[in-house]
Amino acid sequence: MKRSIITALLALVLGTGAAQAKEIGVGVGVFGGLSWPVLQDVSVSSFSPSDAFGESGSQFGIRVPVTAIPVFTLEPYYASSSYSERSEIFAGIPYSREGFDGTSFGVNAILGKVDDGRVNFYPYVGLGSYSLERTGEEIDEIGYNFRLGLGISVASKISLQIRGEFDMVPTGDTSRKFANVTVGAAY
Repeated sequence: MKRSIITALLALVLGTGAAQAKEIGVGVGVFGGLSWPVLQDVSVSSFSPSDAFGESGSQFGIRVPVTAIPVFTLEPYYASSSYSERSEIFAGIPYSREGFDGTSFGVNAILGKVDDGRVNFYPYVGLGSYSLERTGEEIDEIGYNFRLGLGISVASKISLQIRGEFDMVPTGDTSRKFANVTVGAAY
């Protein structure tokens, strides 16, 4: 008797799920944009807001949005970035600091869909593996990102993506932070 009830409940649960199942949406997108180091190696005697951002760099990559339910999208990504060197004068001595070259890969969790046939905003957060390198310094850590995106459908299943992003990579007692603005296309 118990076996029959369990079998019937299992069939009911599986049948209900299959009746509501929708096709899983998988897309692909490319992006590129600018990235700025935020509050890194700031060592000035009189701080001003312009000191908060380092020399800008470039960022580009690929994203693969996967939508299983209409209100939630998982988006694996790969990104590569390169930052310019910064020159400063300390005690009358000029000093140049090499910018980082970085790569990251991970997954974003998006509230909504990146392409739903109209203009839409979507917040998202992510977790990734970040590798930052420059002469004499290598950082390989897990990092976080917080982002806001704007998707504009330009044709059926094709959208323009504009995103503002904030990446944070903990490095022990401090962290490396980056602000990014990217533009891309998704199918």
